[in-house]
Amino acid sequence: MFKVFKNDSGSAMIAASVVVSVVAVASSWALMGMVSNSALQVQFDHDAIQEELLLRSESVRAHLAIEDNNGSVPPPRGGIDLRIKDSIGKRDTQYNIVNKVEQKNVTIFMGQSTDQVLAIKSLISAKHENEDGSYDSPVQRLTEKLVRNQSLAQYQYFTDTEKSENSDLQEDIVKFWGPDVLSGPVHSNDDIWLQNAGGGWPTFHSMVTTAKRFRVWPTGALAVQSAPMGDIFLGGYAEEVPAILFNPDASELQNNAAHIAIGVDIVYAKLNGGSIQTKFGNIVNDGQEDFDVYSWYPHNHYYANDVINNGGNWFEDSDIVWTNEVTMYDTVWSTGPTLPISPNGNSYYFPDSELWVEGSMQGKVTLGSGRRVYITDDITYANTTPGSPPDDPNNTNLTDFFGLVSEEKMMIRYKHKDPFLENELRFGNCNDVYLYGAYAAIGNGDPDLYGAYNCHYDGIFTFQYQHGHGSTPDFASISPYTMIDTVYTYIDLHKFIFPINTYVPPNILGFNLHGNLPPYGGQDPACGFPYEDDSYIFSYPNNNSGNYAYPYGTDYPWYNPVWPESEEDIVWERGDLHIWGAIAQRRRGFIHRSGSDPYNHPGNNLWELDDYTFHYDGIHPSCGYDKDYNYDDRFLYVQPPDYPQVYEGWGGGLSALSSFDKRAWGFYSPKDW
Repeated sequence: MFKVFKNDSGSAMIAASVVVSVVAVASSWALMGMVSNSALQVQFDHDAIQEELLLRSESVRAHLAIEDNNGSVPPPRGGIDLRIKDSIGKRDTQYNIVNKVEQKNVTIFMGQSTDQVLAIKSLISAKHENEDGSYDSPVQRLTEKLVRNQSLAQYQYFTDTEKSENSDLQEDIVKFWGPDVLSGPVHSNDDIWLQNAGGGWPTFHSMVTTAKRFRVWPTGALAVQSAPMGDIFLGGYAEEVPAILFNPDASELQNNAAHIAIGVDIVYAKLNGGSIQTKFGNIVNDGQEDFDVYSWYPHNHYYANDVINNGGNWFEDSDIVWTNEVTMYDTVWSTGPTLPISPNGNSYYFPDSELWVEGSMQGKVTLGSGRRVYITDDITYANTTPGSPPDDPNNTNLTDFFGLVSEEKMMIRYKHKDPFLENELRFGNCNDVYLYGAYAAIGNGDPDLYGAYNCHYDGIFTFQYQHGHGSTPDFASISPYTMIDTVYTYIDLHKFIFPINTYVPPNILGFNLHGNLPPYGGQDPACGFPYEDDSYIFSYPNNNSGNYAYPYGTDYPWYNPVWPESEEDIVWERGDLHIWGAIAQRRRGFIHRSGSDPYNHPGNNLWELDDYTFHYDGIHPSCGYDKDYNYDDRFLYVQPPDYPQVYEGWGGGLSALSSFDKRAWGFYSPKDW
């Protein structure tokens, strides 16, 4: 033994034996600890694994629940029972999952812009039951799934039906033609019509899809058999694709936006950098006013002065043949609040108000109205020079995104009086228009309410005052009684019977407002003032004669936004409509009119705004805008906040689900719940 200690190798062996003994003792204690804790560890490990599997399946269920109704929280999922037999014995476990949905902004698009997403959070917990009773497991797990719906902004041009609002009596097709050049994605749930006119075929630079077919106007022939498809569709095309269920509403705006101007008739919103200035307009009834209709009445100061200089008085030398009883209205304006535009995105909803919009904005904002929307002038981005693309790779605008939504129709306004400028007459939309952003007209005409005329109440993106007719402006002349200078107003209401009245005695039917046969063989540029019929002008004096000449037609009172306006002051061709962004509409709206379409000009000499069969009689030149449509590729990644979503027809009808993209999914600490 002593030799062993004296031997170097022996000393090493003894040392090793001691170490082994110490390790053995320590291992024994550790093993005993592991054995004593093995049951709980197995349970906790099993809980963690099982909860992860259940949360993965919950991710799919919650996603589908959101797609079915993104305004609802996925319902709890309780009573998931598992019976497990482990080394200790039989153990029953019940897992429970609760969900909630939050709205978030995430950084996207070159790492600087933000995108609005929904965060679906799912929290799972477990309860155990065994021979010793029941207890809650300390193991909880939390997942968060980010989803983003596909909005209408992801299409440059989205239309549910290619028929116009005039489709109650005839199939009034709206088609693409030579001047139309579109750069972004286009989709229609209807036949898309192509016309070889106006300089050739239309041109599409991105993918164009239709749930039906491409057809050639006017024959209806299939375009694939009769049109140069490769020259038209430079970005590709597809027919008979699954329809995208166009059933958008403003629910996102209604649920998330600030509600403004409750009970206000009109809101005029001027975008001004990072804020919005507003004026509130309420329409008031100023009572009824009577206007005597005379068998002859001067329509300018020249004829009035001529009568007076010759010793006449038309109030005495003409007969009163009717009395118009007209309810007079006025708009009273007041200053509204200044609304901030957030760099991260916010939205405003005007449920009761007609919305007028213009200006230049910075940030992310969506405006929506439960009524009609009028674009009163350019809408531009502060960080993009008007006329330049916001998605220019060399100068990308990473901050500004605009959305505009109407639950009825959206119109580019003609002329208007600006309450911000003491009612100064504005006509900025009469010489080119620049629009940046995403625009959606989602009105849905109710057949039960409107019958065959429901198409006239569908959402369209279009322009105001498409059928111009001259009306008689105010003029100044001396009074035939006092010889004092007098301003004569509402001239047409002294010349024409208003409104249309079928009970007017037969000998004065010609005094019905508008629609009389045009003088000069129809060669005048448009119906109405100043193109009066010579037979009427030279019929004075005609009192007590009963042999009246009838005045030529005029504009319907207040149909023209700046009535009364002479035909000589009407702007017909209004330049180019420059759009950088997206347009979605339930029904195709006109951007240009020929002035002679048979539906609106039936030639029966009647004009009644309440009867669409006789909506716009008379003649006029062509009118409207040339299109310059450009897509904003940023909308493929970032959409305006709370902008209406689209639905894909997975299953069709009410069972169709909205199209959500999964952006991210991961585990988080339960304390983040």
